[in-house]
Amino acid sequence: MSDEQVTHPVYRSCLYVPGHQPDRIARAYESDADAVIIDLEDAVPVPQKPLARETAAAITSGPTPKPTFVRLNSMRSTLCEQDVPAVAGVGLTGVRLAKTEWPGEIRQVAELLREAGSPAVIHVLIETARGLENAYQLATASPSVGMLGLGESDLRADLYADMDGATMDATRTRVIIVSRAVGLPNPLQSVFPDPRNPEGLLATSIHGKRLGFIGRMAIHPSQVPIIHHVYTPQQHEIEEAMEICAAAALAKEQNRSIVINSKGKMVGPPAVASARQTLRLANALDLVGNAT
Repeated sequence: MSDEQVTHPVYRSCLYVPGHQPDRIARAYESDADAVIIDLEDAVPVPQKPLARETAAAITSGPTPKPTFVRLNSMRSTLCEQDVPAVAGVGLTGVRLAKTEWPGEIRQVAELLREAGSPAVIHVLIETARGLENAYQLATASPSVGMLGLGESDLRADLYADMDGATMDATRTRVIIVSRAVGLPNPLQSVFPDPRNPEGLLATSIHGKRLGFIGRMAIHPSQVPIIHHVYTPQQHEIEEAMEICAAAALAKEQNRSIVINSKGKMVGPPAVASARQTLRLANALDLVGNAT
């Protein structure tokens, strides 16, 4: 494995929960979600934002039951500079910086985390056309950047685009391509906004996986099983990936540039890369031993 593959954890699901609702936060930790995101931004009414910050700070001040991220208010608000030091406790896995448009915003948050002594990563949320245009610069703004992501509702509104149209798919593929170009992991798909529509969640998650996402954000615990169903490697996929990776390892050992599988068929570099990605996900989820 490369350093990048080891450094960045894999999450199939991250469950958003409003920071001003402690009961819902407790239920989020009890859910099957791989990680929890305590929201200080859009899900929190302005009068409740101090309470949300205090609640998140109390939770991240010590160890947490699951990897825990905090979605910060944007740097253009008057709140973000207060959010970061408040939540930068030992239980903070990372922050998600809302509505990011400029590299300087990321560097400011990285400096605030450094001053607080926190090793937390920064997930960059792109929610405007300007942010999307600057995606490469945002991804390389700081070594603390751990992932790119989209805030699709705000971005769709900014672009006057249909959520299921080609324009939004173009934004999705852009963040995937930029992520891989700079050595970041494939991003997680944005939320599906209607918990009462499991069919829609399933269909759009399948589509997202085909585009190149490796997991998805959720806004309700009921969405997590469907997300896991789509984004968990299946046994036959793992077995096929193991076979391809074994063939690639043998070819390397024998100093051959051509990979031949057990059926005598040539396997191209894209198939090898895809197999390695499948095994990285499977290994991260403890579904198979380290076969790469």
